[in-house]
Amino acid sequence: MDRRIYRILIVLAILCDVALKVQADVIVVVNKSNEASLDEEKIKNIFLGKAKYFPDGKAAIPLQMHPGSADYSSFASKVLGKDDNQLRAYWTRLLFTGRATPPKEVDSESQVIDLVAHNPNLIGYVSASSPGLEQVRVVQP
Repeated sequence: MDRRIYRILIVLAILCDVALKVQADVIVVVNKSNEASLDEEKIKNIFLGKAKYFPDGKAAIPLQMHPGSADYSSFASKVLGKDDNQLRAYWTRLLFTGRATPPKEVDSESQVIDLVAHNPNLIGYVSASSPGLEQVRVVQP
């Protein structure tokens, strides 16, 4: 194989690896006034509709990105332990039985940050590199 082609393939492999790592860095955000302690299990339960309240007793309303987005897939995998299809099936089952409704969907990370910054009951997730994180409190899952 030509050395140039080999080098190009190495560079592409490195870039793909970096892109996957960037995609995987999803963080959970809450309103700055929300001082509730949230561990990974509590976050998971809120986003799966199993918990409706923060540990301090205040209502917890989850926000999620649209299915198919990189943040959605990363959060589903990293925090919820499900792939996109498993999560869709999970919510379809709960909706059909009337036991729960999925988190409200939003269009962008900036919308998540803006909504969470103005409502202490909301919880959402964004990529770790999102602008505007100073408006919210970051909770690492």
